[in-house]
Amino acid sequence: MSNGKLVSQMGMQASLRFCATRCESMHFRFDQLGKNILREVFGLVGAAETEVEVPAGDAQRIDLWHVPDPALLVAHPEIEPGLLRTMAAEPGMVEVFSGALGAAELHGCLRKRYQWHHTLELRAERRLPLPAAWLLSAGRPEGVLRDFGFVPDVAGPEGVYAAPAAAWRVQVVVIAELPRVRVTVLLRLLGSARVRRMALRDLAELPEQAWERRVALPWLVRLSFEVPAELLPGLPAEERDFIMETREWYEQTLKQAEERGIERGIERGIERGIERGIERGIERGIERGQLRMTARLCSLRLGRPLAEAEQAALAVLLDRLGEDRVGEVVLTFPAEALAAWLADPHAR
Repeated sequence: MSNGKLVSQMGMQASLRFCATRCESMHFRFDQLGKNILREVFGLVGAAETEVEVPAGDAQRIDLWHVPDPALLVAHPEIEPGLLRTMAAEPGMVEVFSGALGAAELHGCLRKRYQWHHTLELRAERRLPLPAAWLLSAGRPEGVLRDFGFVPDVAGPEGVYAAPAAAWRVQVVVIAELPRVRVTVLLRLLGSARVRRMALRDLAELPEQAWERRVALPWLVRLSFEVPAELLPGLPAEERDFIMETREWYEQTLKQAEERGIERGIERGIERGIERGIERGIERGIERGQLRMTARLCSLRLGRPLAEAEQAALAVLLDRLGEDRVGEVVLTFPAEALAAWLADPHAR
């Protein structure tokens, strides 16, 4: 083989390795997006934890384990009857697959479920009901559905398949087959690039105060801005478009908040009947619009409302550091670090 051909072959191999690494990186990010969104949803109505070791100290991990609180389920009627509420209504494990679920993955999920069930019974020192297993598959797992006898779940929407015997307590959800309705929009964000993109558009069309937007927006924004710029050109077109549409939606949301702040400021200024009042109203409207949106994102990241002192600190930080720096911190810092940053008078 000539030196030129050898160099060309080595270059092609390096390029393939880079592409494979890039794809793995994006699959990991989208898997994390799904787990984070599900944790936020189930966290509204009970205890929810991702990456649960089975058993403790083992390398196996459950994507999401949740235990509902009946009082919280009653307190959140906005989670309408449908697949998500059914999933959240009883203890269970959720496994997320960015491709099509295979036989090996199914066996692995069942093994984790039984080991975790055994661990829970040892802790409780009594018999416990077998928890449900929900397996979310972005692609249609033809082999699993056929070879293991899964059938359409008569109690669920299209796209949900139940094991042949109810006592197995295993459901496979084929994300691509879920109906395009509001109650499935968060689950559809866990689908393939095409399904995810349609779900993003459906999410953007919901009312501004929709609980689904509050749950998903911070994680979508974080995903879209943490993808390195050098990766974007090499992504599949639908994934790249999804990232860019998410950024555009976030920027549009901020702009709309600012515009509403300006309108309120103008109205207050006019009511006072003086030009100075209008100008100050506009300025305050912009500031309050920025502060309100940033405070909302902080609350979502922290999982609780901001204290008065934290709101005051946030206003000072926006004024001192600017919207770009504060936005970067809110989207990238873990919850504990974000709380400490808000409490630090010398934060940078």
